[in-house]
Amino acid sequence: MLAREHGPAGLELAVRGALAAGSIDGAAVAVQARRTAAPAPITPPLDGLAARLAAHDRPEPDLAGYDALIAGR
Repeated sequence: MLAREHGPAGLELAVRGALAAGSIDGAAVAVQARRTAAPAPITPPLDGLAARLAAHDRPEPDLAGYDALIAGR
């Protein structure tokens, strides 16, 4: 079934990929075959990332109490 969908070259590539990953399961071969046949997803650019991250800014915690514990005070 996979050979009909992906052709012999695609199936061979999938088998090699599954074996390289240490798997001998047919399901792993099917996953590899479908992964190599599918186009890579297009990741949208991270526009405005700095502004979105600024919403989560927090002050640094005061660790003086922990320092005192470590110092034995």
